[in-house]
Amino acid sequence: MTVLILLVLAWCGLRTWLMLAQVLRHSPEARLGMAFQQELKDRGLIDAPADH
Repeated sequence: MTVLILLVLAWCGLRTWLMLAQVLRHSPEARLGMAFQQELKDRGLIDAPADH
């Protein structure tokens, strides 16, 4: 029974974390920040990250 409760809590936590990550990625502030970073990269003021 304890394992089942822990699995449910883990599932709910992961689901909440994924939903918040998606909301933050698409918020107006996040889009503005990404556009600003892209502008800096285009002007050569910052290096592009290696993973992108």
